[in-house]
Amino acid sequence: MRIFSLIRLLTIFLLMASMSKGNAQGSFTGDTVSKNTVFKKQIRVSGLFYLAGQYKQQESDKLEFMTRRAYITAKADLTKKLSIRYTQDIAIDDEGDDAGNIELRIKYLFLQYKIPDVLIFTGNHLRFGITQRPWIDFEEHVNAYRVQGSMFMERSGLFNSSGFGFSFNGNIGGKLHGDYVEKVHPQQSGKYGSFSFGLFNGGGYHQFEANMNKNFEARITIRPLPEFLPGLQFSFISLYGKGNIAETPDFILNAGFVSYETRFITLTAQYEKGQGNTYGSYVDSSYQALSHHGLSMFGEIKIPKSAIALFARYDYFKLEGKMFGVSRLQIYGISWRFYKQNKLVFSYQENNSFGNTSTKIYDLAVDISF
Repeated sequence: MRIFSLIRLLTIFLLMASMSKGNAQGSFTGDTVSKNTVFKKQIRVSGLFYLAGQYKQQESDKLEFMTRRAYITAKADLTKKLSIRYTQDIAIDDEGDDAGNIELRIKYLFLQYKIPDVLIFTGNHLRFGITQRPWIDFEEHVNAYRVQGSMFMERSGLFNSSGFGFSFNGNIGGKLHGDYVEKVHPQQSGKYGSFSFGLFNGGGYHQFEANMNKNFEARITIRPLPEFLPGLQFSFISLYGKGNIAETPDFILNAGFVSYETRFITLTAQYEKGQGNTYGSYVDSSYQALSHHGLSMFGEIKIPKSAIALFARYDYFKLEGKMFGVSRLQIYGISWRFYKQNKLVFSYQENNSFGNTSTKIYDLAVDISF
């Protein structure tokens, strides 16, 4: 963590130095506004906070207030083609003498280089560093309720959202234009879909690498009817590598995902099948990877002429070879968007996880971004 602290201090120092330089240059010449305008175009700062309180009903009831996520992001354009992103995250330390303390860690720190269009592959870019892995970032832009918990495959313990490595990303067939991009889904604007693939350390962004093997992850998304049904997309996800322990068990996963998005309705369904996981924990006594499969369904309905939306989700995950190898999750909720995409979310969750006592959760959370 010391090296991460040094990186944070250096980043803060550079930002302060840049701001001071911009102000100083204009203080006696009357061009403060123009200098600061240049600075704002080059460096952009944003934030994302998930604040929540929840009441759990289980063997012993529990009421808890928490900060699930607190991201501060700085992006800078170094040249027309080269940019950098830095995102820090707040987490609760759950190990050692510092257990319970709030700590800062790096979620993203990568260089991005724009690559010229090749045939039908457009908007291409290469990322290197601590960067998004291909799948979770895509799904979180379809299912807007990350505030109530992680997505299905991450929540099932298969892999996480970012890691040390590199990825290649782009669109298929140029950009889609119109109301769909402007009002429904501006992040995924490829006319016929998009793609992302990369090679990453097995431990993700918060574990040391335990062996020489890397995880290959790829996603391809097809939009078959961009003119008639732009919200309909089919995605295929594939991961191949080894679990992040010295015994290097297999980690293989394939999944399919279908999504349909309009201004008022979002529907998704996915199915995954594979062996092992990225952490090396889904193994038997001889460190052979255990087989697993699962499915997840999600739906959201936005009530027209209001800021209210209703949503529901169902997850099922089965880990073969375990006496209590089935996990089920049900979520039902309502949200109120009070400013742009900022929203207040109330949900009821029922979680039956691998033979543990069924847990009922009443959750109130606020999703704030700027």
